[in-house]
Amino acid sequence: MNVTEILRAFVSALDQNNRAIRFHWGRHQEALARVLVPQSIDLTEGLCTGIEGHLTCLSSRPDLPLSTFLGLPLSVQLMTDRGKPYPINGIITDVRAGQSDGSLTCVQLTLRDALGILEQRVNSRTFRSTSVPDILETLLHEWQQRSSALAQAFDFELVLDRNQYPKREQTRQAGESDAAFIRRLCRRDGIFWYARAGKHDGAATDTPVHTLVFCDDPTKLPQAAAGQVPYHRGSQSRERDAVTLWSTARALTPGSVRRSSWDYKAGRMAQSEQETIVDQGEAGNDLAKLLANSVIDVPHAGDSDADQERLAKARILAHERRAECVYAASDVRDVSPGFWFTLLGHPEVDTRPDEQRQFVITSLHHRATNNYSKALDERAQALFAASRWSFDTLPAEEEGAGVRYENTFTCVRRGVPLTPAYDPRVDLPPVHPFTAKVVGQDGEEVHCDEFGRIKVQILGLRADDHTHAQGAGTSGTERDSAWVRWVSPWAGPNYGMDMLPRAGMEVLIDHLHGDPDKMIVTGVLHGGPNMPTTFSHTGSLPGNRYLSGIKTKEVKADRYNQLRFDDTPGQISSQLASEHTHTQLNLGYLTEPRDEGKGAPRGDGLEARTDAQAVIRAAKGVYVTAQQQGRAEGKMLERTALQTLIEQLQELVRNLGDASAANDAENTDLARIEKITSQIKGWDAGSNVDQGGGGGGGGGGGAPMVAIEGPAGVTVASEDAMVLGAQTNIDAVSIGNTQISAGRRLLMRVGDWMSAFAAKGMTLVTAEGKLRIEAHKEDVVVKAAKRIILEAGEEIVFRSPKVNTQASDEASINGGSSYSQWNGGGVVHGTSGVWREHAASHSLVGPDNKPVKAPDPLTFKELEQQDSLAVVLRSHPEDGRPLAYEPYTLYKGSAKIADGVTDEHGQLIIANHQKGTSSYTVKLHNGHEIDVPVKEEGLTDDEQLAAQGWRAVDGDPESRQRHAEG
Repeated sequence: MNVTEILRAFVSALDQNNRAIRFHWGRHQEALARVLVPQSIDLTEGLCTGIEGHLTCLSSRPDLPLSTFLGLPLSVQLMTDRGKPYPINGIITDVRAGQSDGSLTCVQLTLRDALGILEQRVNSRTFRSTSVPDILETLLHEWQQRSSALAQAFDFELVLDRNQYPKREQTRQAGESDAAFIRRLCRRDGIFWYARAGKHDGAATDTPVHTLVFCDDPTKLPQAAAGQVPYHRGSQSRERDAVTLWSTARALTPGSVRRSSWDYKAGRMAQSEQETIVDQGEAGNDLAKLLANSVIDVPHAGDSDADQERLAKARILAHERRAECVYAASDVRDVSPGFWFTLLGHPEVDTRPDEQRQFVITSLHHRATNNYSKALDERAQALFAASRWSFDTLPAEEEGAGVRYENTFTCVRRGVPLTPAYDPRVDLPPVHPFTAKVVGQDGEEVHCDEFGRIKVQILGLRADDHTHAQGAGTSGTERDSAWVRWVSPWAGPNYGMDMLPRAGMEVLIDHLHGDPDKMIVTGVLHGGPNMPTTFSHTGSLPGNRYLSGIKTKEVKADRYNQLRFDDTPGQISSQLASEHTHTQLNLGYLTEPRDEGKGAPRGDGLEARTDAQAVIRAAKGVYVTAQQQGRAEGKMLERTALQTLIEQLQELVRNLGDASAANDAENTDLARIEKITSQIKGWDAGSNVDQGGGGGGGGGGGAPMVAIEGPAGVTVASEDAMVLGAQTNIDAVSIGNTQISAGRRLLMRVGDWMSAFAAKGMTLVTAEGKLRIEAHKEDVVVKAAKRIILEAGEEIVFRSPKVNTQASDEASINGGSSYSQWNGGGVVHGTSGVWREHAASHSLVGPDNKPVKAPDPLTFKELEQQDSLAVVLRSHPEDGRPLAYEPYTLYKGSAKIADGVTDEHGQLIIANHQKGTSSYTVKLHNGHEIDVPVKEEGLTDDEQLAAQGWRAVDGDPESRQRHAEG
């Protein structure tokens, strides 16, 4: 054989037209069919795993451009026992050149389905208000739109009941590949998937296409091309490919699942339980009860109670799938995962009903070598060994056949659930805290719902990934996320600590249970446009590093409210402030707002200030005091000094009132000052320092009064007017002097009557102008125990229609050196000058005299107006002598209320009589006591006798009657 013949034979050997394993390159078939031919294959297919495998090839070209093959769709065709090719379609993702002997080169290809390819596309994105089928559809369409190579190589089909998949508020792809994201969603929702050759609708195409099928109902899977598959043991002679190994397996699985998920909206745990229907034998069932699969899911795992049940059912179905399966081997080439076949000829399976002899393949492993000549095969094996490529040995078929093929597969009875397992500990991607930006509606700085949840924008997402949702996810608006809860230091039923993050703030996002769909805001971060707080709009860090607190910002403006703490060494202070009317409460070491840590001192203590109104309102009293209470120790209402002082003032009022009454100048009404004293004494009764409410005083404590005390003085001043008023009494009392000065006029207005009393003297002086004393409807009475001196620099004028001058002993008039004396002994006139009288006539008719007229007693009306009683004391009843100028002591009960002297009529006045007082007692200087009964209405007979002066022995009415009857 010459060289030409050798080359022709070699080229013929690489022709794949008559081979059991063939490649079909679609539109590239003519160019590549003779360039690269399969020598062996090692491929796996499976539900929820896809297609992946290695194709070992031979080529006559040692200089193959390897990158030419990357991304090309390829159909691996296995010739069946019927002589028809059965395709396994995928996409080449890896090309590896082996050794070459000059005329023969080995090459290895890696074939994967589209989902396997997208394992390398890592992305982060957000889907809003979208169901899992919609997400799958969006992603798969995008793959086709963004890659023409992928678009011509794969198709997809969703065999799903869309009605059972809720639209979730937010689903995130979180730094994971597209493939991992799809697998996670499908596993969670109980969707299985697989790849099959051809387009989803079966349409013919010139490109090797495979379809990704997503399904949730195993009864909808198609029948395999093999249809009915025979079972043959060992190497029995047979006409058709057959199953050669059939091994049934059982696995112990949990007998129940329990899923709990916190529903924070309802404030309860949503729980679902599902039990298996698989019979695992007596001991197995007992163990299965123990192997209950109880998991606490993420909060709000299901969209509803029904959805929660659906997810729990998916978990138990996944366990039931593992409970029973078949491990098998065959040389049947036209079966694939996702298809079902009927097994024939198996001694045990044949005893079952027809529907129980149907099986769905769940995974399949192809291993085969092509039917080349022995010489070519030996050369190929030498190149493989030189390339360090090793392969499992396949069982040989009939001697001389030159074809070796075997597959191993797993299958389950048709109708058994194919739900994939989902374990969040395994299937969730690793997530870590990241930052996001708070967003809201247009123009709204604070955006939240009734639960206080906010919206965020995840930074760094690609805008073109979100065009399908009109930008939701990257729009910078409230459409970018679902409502997100945020961590608060304290959150109770309608109480807690709430400071809603605002639009534009940078927040730290973490994930509940490590689920990327369950975001939670754990904090807010400073940086960039959100620099640290400048309290009072002044200073910055690090200069003001000793300041801390809370500062808010007025929505759509720049004013602030703040609670600021200043921990500057030796200068600590606190401030509660609102920039509205510059209202502040400043405590401690007060300074101007600090800049670079420095602020001019403003004082020490407490300052409450505002440019508007200020009110201190306390329903149980206000106590303003300058009394020292060191280190804030002691009771809040510590008021011993105030109580002592008010008691001293009350005693002074009492003593001066008694003296005033004793001198006919009216007693003082003590009721109000006594009430104030009592209220001060029992002020904190009922509070936590006197919970029993005794307080040592009356009134039950907590009187709504105001007390102001200043040990060194109290100043109340106004640049305008001041009003001091009371609904009842005003008691102005000082143990020392009470000094009233007016720069212009002192005007005193009294609606009833006025009494002024001085124990040791009174001076009334006007330096300029008149001193006028008038009584417009009654008398003017001027009395003195000794003399009344009227002195004038020019003249004393008595002007009246009638002038009556009376003197009980003597009246004298002196004018210059002349005089006139009038007394009981006569009238004496004297003058050193002329006595001149002018009269129409003179009449001297003999001696005469006239007694001095006593002043009229007080009228009943006057007594009533003054709340007073008038009592006349007599030596005997009825016509007894009035006890004029008789010293007495007046008692109300056992309490002495006045000392005094009766007037010239024997009359005494009981001032400030209080209605309801039934009687008084008058004690004379000689020890005799006279009962004075008081009757508001008509008197009884006994009371009338008592009023007339008739006395009773020990108050016995009968003895009074006997005295009266005499």
